[in-house]
Amino acid sequence: MSGKTWGGLVLLLALVASPVARADPKDDARRHFVEGLQAAREGRYEDALAAFLAAQEAYPHPATLFNIARSYADLGDDEKALEYYRRFQEADPERAAQADEIVRALEARLKLAAQAPAPAPAPPAATATPDEVARLQEITAELAALTASLQERATRPAGEGEAMSPDGASPAAPGGGAADTGGSEEGAGTLPALPEQVELLDDAYQRVVVTASRYGQDPLESPSTVTILTSEDIRLSGAATIADVLRRVAGVDVMTLSAAQPDISIRGFNRELANKVLVLVDGRSVYMDMLGTVLWETLPVAMDEIERIEVIRGPGSAVYGANAVTGVINIITKAPGQDGSLVVGEVGTAGYRRTDAIASGRVDRTAYRLSAGYHELGRWERAADLDANPALRAFDEDDSNSSRVLRVNGRVDRTFGKDGFASLSAGHARGRTEFYVFGALGNYRTDFQSSYVRGDAGLGPVHLMTFYNQWGGDTGPWLQYDGERSLWTTYNAETVDVELEANVPFETGVVTHRLSGGLGYRYKRVSWGYLQGDGAPIDEEHQAAYVQENAAIGPVHLVGSLRLDRHPLVDLARTISPRGAAIVRVAPQTSVRANVGTSFRSPTFLESYLDLAQSTEADGIYIQTNGNPELAPERILTGELGLHDASTTFHEADVAAYVSRVTDLIYVGDVVTGVLPFDPEENGYPAGTTTFTNLPQTYIAWGGEVEGRLFPVNGLDVYANLAIERITETDGGVTVVDGSTSAVKCNLGAMVRLPWRVDVAGHLQYSSGQTWRLRDYNEQGQLEVVEEDIPGRAIAVAHVGARPFSDGGLELALSAWNIGSMITGEGFREHPKGQRVGSRLFGSATWRF
Repeated sequence: MSGKTWGGLVLLLALVASPVARADPKDDARRHFVEGLQAAREGRYEDALAAFLAAQEAYPHPATLFNIARSYADLGDDEKALEYYRRFQEADPERAAQADEIVRALEARLKLAAQAPAPAPAPPAATATPDEVARLQEITAELAALTASLQERATRPAGEGEAMSPDGASPAAPGGGAADTGGSEEGAGTLPALPEQVELLDDAYQRVVVTASRYGQDPLESPSTVTILTSEDIRLSGAATIADVLRRVAGVDVMTLSAAQPDISIRGFNRELANKVLVLVDGRSVYMDMLGTVLWETLPVAMDEIERIEVIRGPGSAVYGANAVTGVINIITKAPGQDGSLVVGEVGTAGYRRTDAIASGRVDRTAYRLSAGYHELGRWERAADLDANPALRAFDEDDSNSSRVLRVNGRVDRTFGKDGFASLSAGHARGRTEFYVFGALGNYRTDFQSSYVRGDAGLGPVHLMTFYNQWGGDTGPWLQYDGERSLWTTYNAETVDVELEANVPFETGVVTHRLSGGLGYRYKRVSWGYLQGDGAPIDEEHQAAYVQENAAIGPVHLVGSLRLDRHPLVDLARTISPRGAAIVRVAPQTSVRANVGTSFRSPTFLESYLDLAQSTEADGIYIQTNGNPELAPERILTGELGLHDASTTFHEADVAAYVSRVTDLIYVGDVVTGVLPFDPEENGYPAGTTTFTNLPQTYIAWGGEVEGRLFPVNGLDVYANLAIERITETDGGVTVVDGSTSAVKCNLGAMVRLPWRVDVAGHLQYSSGQTWRLRDYNEQGQLEVVEEDIPGRAIAVAHVGARPFSDGGLELALSAWNIGSMITGEGFREHPKGQRVGSRLFGSATWRF
């Protein structure tokens, strides 16, 4: 056994010997918080205080501070109550007014108590006279009568009378503390009663999803299957990219052709330049209309900026429009002012480096977040041995690097009045990255710069969002032969988007409604040398409108959604997207759901307007590839049944079964051959022409997903999920199995937060083997299917983090990704054309302040 293998085994044992798991302090905090609410409602104020303090220690939250203050007030500790009410006001300025009255009263009580004179010393004892004895007997009788009266009033039903204190004042309300007196002769030391306090806050640590319906709702009421990855999941994932974090989600397919560019799909239908998942950042689309995909390395978002990632499995066009075919991924960043500031640095094997700095704070009602960073990924494999092949030219003299990106990002939020807000954000990224194009074009690389500017404003139920996305640079094949017709070109893509939406709750009798809807306008402009007009700008304008009604009758929620999208090249009848769902709360924390929905993917600029002379292996001969403005959109129809259960504070589970029908997939068609006259503009002879077309095949996908999380005790969380899927392809009455999606995918993992400020986490993913049915041209220029197998594969990940100082500000961590490859020294492919995926071992240092 080699030294490299022994080293890998030692690392595996060191990192995975502890329980393999995942954890989130929010789960512990949620459990303590619920226990505190229950204890407070039962009048066990000391138990409530202990539970709320434990919740705040596990994961701080303004609502928990408020409840701690309320608990101290219930126990009569005015000083501590005042301290925590003030901390609540500092942590949550928008709701600070809720505590103004109680804070003023507590300040007055504490001030008066400090001013009260000390009790006078007792006079010397003396013998009582007969008159004094008689008077004492009268007082004793009066006290006995008063006691009997108070006891009688205490047994009355609430509201029949108002009990009075002996001095004639109303006693303090529950939670108001004791009605103390200072004991002075003139009564100046009497402490005022506290005002009646508002109810305990119960909105901390709630699980909320916003992506399924475009507004916040309990996952139990979501019409779609939802998975949430929290910031703690990301921190302990041992992953260097967002895509590697997403591998842990049931039903999500991550296919890495290069280190810089994963292609991601949901419930199958993955491919190069994957185009059937809509990716959002805080609700802003980052889908590249030019190519129909997302280049992940161009996003100006740092991993440490992410609050959570919501993954919606199933069609989403009913509320999001085009391109939400098989699902939606919404990357939600942390609110400005949340979690403070940090600096992080990471370095590891396989050419991996990352550094990020984030500054976040709040001044009254204005909050800000600024970030800057650098990310670098080495290639999994070099494209060719350039020394042995001197006729080949690489994109860069150093072809060992897959991506180098600098990025900056910023956001400022401001609240107005009770329910108004405004937000401005912007970001920029620039660098180099590689990606794979479908068909014969293969491996590409780009020098790029991307930017966005976004503005939001809201008042009550109305929200206006507008943004501008820009992406441009140079691009071309990673390798080209000397003397070959160059495919290098420049591009610039711009998008302007305006969306106005509102959601209004109301009631009609026993029915509770939530009606939401919106209007949208999008302007697109693309300049690209591969398109018609030799790089002249091509413009498109799109309009959209959607409406959704959620009607609740007791435990039953009925959801109906409808969206219309106007595309300049597609008939309106082809872009109508309806969805219907029924959700039933069969128990307070358990729901079953059924939904049926459709989605579509509109043709991209590449598919509609391409005008490319594509080189062949023969000198001076090329194939003319054209776009097709007559393409129909790709369509999917999905039906789904599901169950979501969160009936205890120590588990959460979800089960889903679905069937989908997919038609009109877009791909290049057969080559119409025939050598035409010499073209001086292309400096060659066209040997044939091909264009994009809608494939005649119909695809049926069915599958099921089971996922669960278990957090039984403080510091330990465990998760597992399983996805099975089968896809068939039917053409002309002949049906075959499409094996490009793994039939079985499963994840297992856990995290344990050990004493001594140490975290240990581990994750294991397995994907069964695949058989890719690749479409390629034969010698006659006709498309034919070629099958290539990809063996099953497993990815093991381990992470260890430690905070050496008691304040927890400095964290040192070590992560190992794809440990099996680290041990064997061999990688695996996730696509027949892709590079062999290797391993990463990297360390990080993070300082939070």
